[in-house]
Amino acid sequence: MAKSNLDKLKDAIAESAALLAQAEIGENGGQYPQQSADAFKEAVTAAETLVGAEGAEPSQFDAQTTVLNDARSSFLAARIPAVRKVTLRGTPSQRKGPHTIHLKNGVVNFVDGEAQLPDELADELADAGYVE
Repeated sequence: MAKSNLDKLKDAIAESAALLAQAEIGENGGQYPQQSADAFKEAVTAAETLVGAEGAEPSQFDAQTTVLNDARSSFLAARIPAVRKVTLRGTPSQRKGPHTIHLKNGVVNFVDGEAQLPDELADELADAGYVE
């Protein structure tokens, strides 16, 4: 049986509340900024208020589900990327000065053989044998 708009909104609220409960809020890599968490919490609270309101129309539940899903997407996109320092392979004299590695999705710049990179990119370069 198909779910009602109210049930879909309740599911979105539960998923959003669970995400907020497990999200690490802060200013470091892998965390979510406080401002983004607050905006997401406001959307969850608005959805909970609508669920408790008498006489709400199914179209309101549908619209609020969309708003909540958009807020969730914005929150997830605000995650601060985790970064780490990587060092190019080679001797210190080979690393000296500026270096670049051209990838499909962009260019990575190194200064004296070092760069601060998101974990995913650092792993990609390590797997390809470019960095130690």
